[in-house]
Amino acid sequence: MLSLYQALISQHPRQLSPMRCAEQTIAQLHRYFEDVVLENNLAALVIESLPVKAERPQRALEHIMSIGRSARHAFFFAAPDDDLRNLPLRRAKEGVRQLVLLDRTAQERWEEHFVIIADARFSAILVSLRDKDAEGSDSASGSEVVWTFEPDIVYSALEYLMARVTAERLPQTEEFAGAVRTCMPKATSLQLTVSVTTKLARLLQEQAAREVAVNRIASAIRSSLELPSILQTTVNEVGNALGAQHCALRVDGELEQPPTNNYYFRDGKPDESAVDEVVNDLNAYHTRLSRKHKSFVQDGRDQANAEGQDETRPVAVVPLVYQLRFMGALMVRSDDSKRIWQESELLLLRTVADQVAVAVNHARLYEKQQQLALTDSLTGCVNRRSFEMQLERDLRLATRMRQPVSLIMLDIDHFKRVNDTHGHDAGDAALRFLADVLRDELRGVDTAARYGGEEFAVILPQANLEGALIVAERLRARLESTDIPGIGRITASFGIATFPLHANSRNQLVSAADRALYEAKREGRNRVRTPDTEPREVSDEMFDVVRETPMNEAETNAAAPVV
Repeated sequence: MLSLYQALISQHPRQLSPMRCAEQTIAQLHRYFEDVVLENNLAALVIESLPVKAERPQRALEHIMSIGRSARHAFFFAAPDDDLRNLPLRRAKEGVRQLVLLDRTAQERWEEHFVIIADARFSAILVSLRDKDAEGSDSASGSEVVWTFEPDIVYSALEYLMARVTAERLPQTEEFAGAVRTCMPKATSLQLTVSVTTKLARLLQEQAAREVAVNRIASAIRSSLELPSILQTTVNEVGNALGAQHCALRVDGELEQPPTNNYYFRDGKPDESAVDEVVNDLNAYHTRLSRKHKSFVQDGRDQANAEGQDETRPVAVVPLVYQLRFMGALMVRSDDSKRIWQESELLLLRTVADQVAVAVNHARLYEKQQQLALTDSLTGCVNRRSFEMQLERDLRLATRMRQPVSLIMLDIDHFKRVNDTHGHDAGDAALRFLADVLRDELRGVDTAARYGGEEFAVILPQANLEGALIVAERLRARLESTDIPGIGRITASFGIATFPLHANSRNQLVSAADRALYEAKREGRNRVRTPDTEPREVSDEMFDVVRETPMNEAETNAAAPVV
């Protein structure tokens, strides 16, 4: 037997123009047709076939029951494993409206959904069909759908269903036939038709706006790995697309890092109390979702308070989950006390949350790879490649700001003896200890690098020679006076050069500091030395003639950003 969709297309090819819609859009179209019955209290015949679901939200079941109470006759086709079978149906009584479930036969290939409304004042039908066997056919690709308000097409649909129910010999055949005979479509109210058509046009317009929002977020994710920009774009686009009062996004930090929060406020920059309120709500829902990883939806109608207290504003929150790992939460809140979150809106939130979770994971992987490329894995200091890039940046800034830059080169004394006596593990421990000392003693703007082997380099921006000598002597004294477990005490030799006092380019500065280090070792080690050349007197004119030494090919590649 043909499906209802196929039967109508074959009988009315000129009046019906199929179009492909997403499943969530079709579900919303169904809801708009049903609203005609509920909002106008039509004593109509309503026949529906919904997607089979083993579990339905409570609010969806309550909505279906409200149709049964409002309509004169309501028939729903339900499969044996559908949650509709659990509805608390009432027995038929004279004058009592009820909802009747009809057995839905299994159709292996076709998946069909429809809603039919037949009344003396209004008639309408919406039917969609998806070929499950067709290549590339799935819920994401959508279904072919047609709808019309023509009474003769609705009449054809009722005839088809009457024949189908009769052929399948369902127990409710007589009841179904009687309802069809008493509710044959006669005319279509222009007012009701215009109302539904307006809603349909608005739905398609809103759907287009949401697709634009998703595309913009996806574009931001593709074009950048900068998380702050991506996350702010996300809350702005979601907030605008859903007309929300607030939109907030929380992304958990890794290890002991704090979480990242981004906000959208429809009315512009909020006051501190409004921000605190959103933060508190976001934190509470975040804790709730972190336990079960399930969305939380609160509609406006669910919050009607008989005692006249303030109503809780409608809110929808979805989790950010990547490979079963909870990463945060996306929340939207409305100030419309009657707001009902539609399935298409929840789909948008879930889609965006999935995109953001993937983007966060990729950004973190990129950050780790970048860190590995520029960091020495043993000591945690920057490596030589990163050192060359940082020194070049600091020298350029010093040239513009007319500020000195000092460079310290240091080398552990008799490091080979440490390895030969205590083993290479002890040598690694000595290197890590020196790196810890550098991190403890240096400023936040200073850069400590492992230059190679047991040799380290320290860049001191805005530090003159006198300041660099103080830092180097402090480092030397701490090393000399501290015991390393299993090794004892180690010492180091230091060489210092200052720009532009001893050099006017990057290469010259490194060479000058290296010569000073050699002098410290030649004179007996465990000491601080400066270049043996006479320092020049610094003047503003020296900065004007400072030239930036061109990088060779290898250095140019090193300074290029990591992709």
